[in-house]
Amino acid sequence: MFEKITLLDDHHMILVSRRMVFAVIGALLSLTFLLMLFFLHVDFDYLLGRKDLAMKVGQTTITLEELNQIQAISGVKAKKLDAAAFASEFFDTLLYAEGGRRLGLDRRPDFIRKIAIFDQAVAKGDAKETLSRAVFLIEELAAAARREVSEASYHPAELAEIKVNAPSPVQRLHLKTILVAGEEAAQQLLAEHDAGAVFADLNASWSLSLYRGVGGDIGWKSAGDFPPGVFEKLLEAGDDKIVRGFADEAGIHLYMIAARPKIDQAQQEKAERELQLRELRRRRLMKYIIELRNSVDYWVNPVLQVRCQTVQRADTTDSGQ
Repeated sequence: MFEKITLLDDHHMILVSRRMVFAVIGALLSLTFLLMLFFLHVDFDYLLGRKDLAMKVGQTTITLEELNQIQAISGVKAKKLDAAAFASEFFDTLLYAEGGRRLGLDRRPDFIRKIAIFDQAVAKGDAKETLSRAVFLIEELAAAARREVSEASYHPAELAEIKVNAPSPVQRLHLKTILVAGEEAAQQLLAEHDAGAVFADLNASWSLSLYRGVGGDIGWKSAGDFPPGVFEKLLEAGDDKIVRGFADEAGIHLYMIAARPKIDQAQQEKAERELQLRELRRRRLMKYIIELRNSVDYWVNPVLQVRCQTVQRADTTDSGQ
């Protein structure tokens, strides 16, 4: 298949047949194909001892069994979640805890004191209590990191950039009413009102309402107290002006605005500022958790990986508040 020949100056060369060249190439291709099959089907998690591992985040390693135990001792809300959903929440908790370590929060006196108090409250030695202590440490450190990030001082300009729409207060009107029997009475009453008659006199002369004895005063009312469209018409009415409301089997209901609510500008500004602060905290926490995902060394079991690597919902917002 091959032949050794001697050239000038005692140089040697081996001649290889074409069949042998193709045989070597075929062998290499076959070996490559077998290696590909091996890598496709081999369980590396098993080979690396990760088969029973749920996740490793920074310095913390959690097995699947431990994750189940943690869910079991984490309260009613946690028990209602499926395994992947709980793992997703706990994964972010581990990330925040790792962030807390980076910030040095685990070395602060208040944190050390809190851990000492917790240790005094539980007996030592039991595996379940040891796990409870570990979970307590992680959750307290994560909560401290959330507070540190979300409640850090801010520049007024940073807050001013956040646009929020504070919910408008429920619209209300303080009303008085007169109930008349029919259209003819309503027309005559309105004519007397236009001629200068005051509400009190008209109420005493015409009203069939149960509120007649209290001057027709029905107190503060909102849109839900009237048929559709009536309250909106009352909002547009001028003060001290009697307007037609609606008619029913009792008769025709007429109304006059006694007072409108005073807008508390300071209270409105306070509500808007609270919303801005809440949004600022939410943005800070979202940015921080993304930074941790990009900088912390972590591994997640493929069974849980899709959920755990999805960016968290906005409940990161007020976590730790």
